[in-house]
Formats: sequence, C-alpha cells, structure tokens
Amino acid sequence: MNKALLSFSILLLLTITASCSGVSADKSSEQSSEAAAAEIGSPQITFFTVETEQIADRVSLNGRLRAENRVELFPEVPGKVVEGTKPFREGVSFQEREMLVQLDDSEARLQIQSSRSKFKTLVSALMPDIKLDYPETLPRYEKWFNSLNAENNLVAIPEFGEGVRRYLESKGVYELYYTIKSAEDRLEKFTIRAPFSGVLSAAKAEPGQVVGPQFHLGTFVDSSLMILNASIDPAQVEWIRPGMTMAVSNQGQTESYKAEIVRVNPSVDSSSQQVLIYLEVSGEKLREGMYLEGEIESETKRELARIPKSALLRTGGVLAKRDGNLVDVTVEIHDLERSHLWVSGLQNGDEIVMDVSEPVSGRIINYSHL
Repeated sequence: MNKALLSFSILLLLTITASCSGVSADKSSEQSSEAAAAEIGSPQITFFTVETEQIADRVSLNGRLRAENRVELFPEVPGKVVEGTKPFREGVSFQEREMLVQLDDSEARLQIQSSRSKFKTLVSALMPDIKLDYPETLPRYEKWFNSLNAENNLVAIPEFGEGVRRYLESKGVYELYYTIKSAEDRLEKFTIRAPFSGVLSAAKAEPGQVVGPQFHLGTFVDSSLMILNASIDPAQVEWIRPGMTMAVSNQGQTESYKAEIVRVNPSVDSSSQQVLIYLEVSGEKLREGMYLEGEIESETKRELARIPKSALLRTGGVLAKRDGNLVDVTVEIHDLERSHLWVSGLQNGDEIVMDVSEPVSGRIINYSHL
C-alpha cells in the first residue's frame, strides 16, 4: 500500500511539473509575438484616403502688365523745350490732342510768315495779267487773294481752269505754294500732342533743354487698357484660344481681376521655347509692370486625385497600401498647389502614406486602428 501511494505521488508531481512548463512556454511565445508585432507596427503610419474627381486641365499663367496703347516720344525736329500748359512729369494725365511737349518754334514761324508775305506779293503782281487775259476768272482770283494772310496757313489754290493753272505754274506760284505748305507741316512738329487720352509713365525732358530727333523725351501710355504678356508650354497651347476668360490676381492675392485672351502667338519663342499669349485685363488699380498670376481651365476633364505634397516620394511616386505592404506607385503630376498636388495613377479609395519621411517601401504595416 505504501508503494502504491508513493507511485501515485510521483506521478502527480510529474504531471504538475509538465503543466507548469507548458504554461510558461505559451506565455513566452505570446510575449515574443506581441513584441514582434509592436516592433513591426511602430511607429504608427498615418494614411490618406484618396478621393478622385473629374478635373479640367489647368494651365498656370503669370506675367507683367503692359499698356496696349503705348508711345515712345521722340521729337521729329530739333529745338529747345519750353514750358507747357501742364508740367511734363511722370503721372501727369493728358487728354487726346492735348499738348505734351512744346519746342521753341519762333524762328521757324517767322520764316514761314516771311514766305507767306512773299507769296501774297507774287499773287498780287499777277492780278493785272489775270484781269487782261482771263477776265472771267478775276472775281474768284481776287477773293482768293484777299483770303491770304501771313499769320495763317495758306488757303488752297482754287481751280481756275487749265489756262490759268499753266500761267500760275510758269510764274512759280505752285512751287512757292508747296514749299510754304511743307514748312507749315514742319512747324506743326514743334508741338507734340497726345495721340490718345493717357498718362506719362516716363519723362526725361526739362524746360530749356535742347533736344533732337534721337532724344527720348518720355513714354506715354493709356492706363485704361492693359495687356498681360504670359507664356505657356507648346504642348498646352492646343486648347488655348482667343475669347477664353479667367481670373488673375496680384502676388499677395489681395486683388482679383478679369482677364480675356485676345491673341495667341503662332510661333515659339526661340530663347524660352514657350508660346506667348496676350490677355486683356480690366479693373481698377492696374499699373504697368504689375505682376499677375492665375489659372485657366480647359473644357475637357480627367480623373485626378488631390494628395498632400508630403506623400510624394523623390522618385515621383507614392506609398500605397497593397496586401499588407507599402508599395511604390508611380503617379503623374498635373497641377501644383501650395501644399497639395493633383495627380493621376491612383484609384478612388486608395490609401497612401501621408508623410513619406519615415516609411520604407515593402515594410509590413500594422492594421490596428485607434
């Protein structure tokens, strides 16, 4: 009986020892698995869920404003600049046909007055012959003679008939007449007038300064009509056409203006390999040289996704969740924003890594969600 009791005690002891060893082994295995899982899932990856949209193609445009009506002022005759009715200074406005610059024309004016006086003397000397040979023409001839004045521009020679015309030509009347008319035209060039209503954007002449035909007096612009000169890639110009409208704004995004494409250059600029387009911009507070930028949309659309810039790899792809791994998926960039990109190559609902500074392609990820 003692032997049987001893055998039973030994058997019980062995059973308890085996059970304890099994529990300890299970706990160690579980702890190892948890540690491995914790190592694999740390640090926690933040994913961005892709949502695709039908987006029109966009082209970013930027450039500087330039007045459509712009005149560089150069005198056609030499002379001394005299004080005008308005100061010749930047920012001064002038109406159409108003005097911009006046050059001293006193000497030229006196010469013309002398020539007009000689012309009237010649016409008077021929009156007796006209009275004798062409009596029917005399009343009209006298009326024309009385209209001549050394202070005013010559009145055009009337049509007296072929005979009288030949007679006047033989006496040098027509030759002197055209010489004086040429001098009168030249006299007008001493006064430079505004070709349109506008403002001086540059003024380099001072009263008393002697200037000549090669001297740049200044620049006169029409500030009511501004053109934005912009350039785009030749591949994007196919759907750009005159009449398309867009909004443009200044660099600080504080002012917005309406712009319309009015011209598209058919040639590619040899230096930049870009195509120039010209937009008419309307609005207040527009100034020459102002930098404006904006975007224009096409009529056709494509499926694009808006993703954070931080999700883009240096290789030009993103890390997307694929079967428990992070896979490098190539995307094509179509547009840029300050902190986001518009790309193609992703499907709606795809999950991509929001910040690629830590994850590595091929890494096993932790699927637990908090």
